[in-house]
Amino acid sequence: MSTLEEILAGDTPIRDASTVILLRDSDDGPELFMLERNVKSEFVGGVFVFPGGAVDDEDSHEQLEQLTTGLSDAVASGRVGRAHGGLGFWVAAIRECFEEAGVLIGEQDGVLLSFDDATVNESFDAGRQALNDRKVSFSEFCGSMQVTLPVDRLVYFSRWITPTGMPRRFDTCFFLCAAPTRQTPLHDGFEAVSGRWITPEKALTAGESGEIKLVPATEYTLKSLCGFDSVEVLLNDAAKRTDIPSICPEIILNDVGKPERVRIPLPEGEVEVKIGDRLRGAMGGG
Repeated sequence: MSTLEEILAGDTPIRDASTVILLRDSDDGPELFMLERNVKSEFVGGVFVFPGGAVDDEDSHEQLEQLTTGLSDAVASGRVGRAHGGLGFWVAAIRECFEEAGVLIGEQDGVLLSFDDATVNESFDAGRQALNDRKVSFSEFCGSMQVTLPVDRLVYFSRWITPTGMPRRFDTCFFLCAAPTRQTPLHDGFEAVSGRWITPEKALTAGESGEIKLVPATEYTLKSLCGFDSVEVLLNDAAKRTDIPSICPEIILNDVGKPERVRIPLPEGEVEVKIGDRLRGAMGGG
């Protein structure tokens, strides 16, 4: 396995990706759903993240676009600065959320999906397994289940680009979404080994104490989600954002060429984060 120093000496292409932050109300304020990635993962193993993953070519396919409601590709592409295909970020967020967390932000006959019925739940669970096994495409699955994708339920919130030199690099759009009330998130047992509902404040405290591992993008996303009284207030505030900057951290080496800090150009000002041993291992440092 390559060391982090060797990885940083090279570069890798950037792939589009999407992340969705599921939200629900609690007595302590909005909670969000986080997954613990498998420690054996080649990328950020053992780290707590939000459901998400790479955008597939099919996510921007015309057949899937026909199954979406609430947002056109032209409008979506404009929001992410693309000439076309931008809707794929929204579709990928929904698909990955279903594959990784078992929550499908979808509708049948204009009604948000409910998995309360055991037979319905089993049917969708079988479809999720088929998707994860690559036995069926997302468009085929949605078509067979007569599911449409209300992409306008997702609020485009932030955008992060993996630092140069990492083993895998992603241009990731982060979305917020109120979790469907009649579906229960469940990790897939493969890419993710556990999942939990937690307030952003408690997640940050757990990260600071070492109870969980967080990468800088997740940490600063959590900080921006603190202090809201309800999911509705949070989503309304997020929807007002019109200019979403792309944040690309930079890994800073020490005098002997080892990664020491991460410099993050946030909209409110530049910050630096020390790379500890726990985070260094998660970033691919072997």
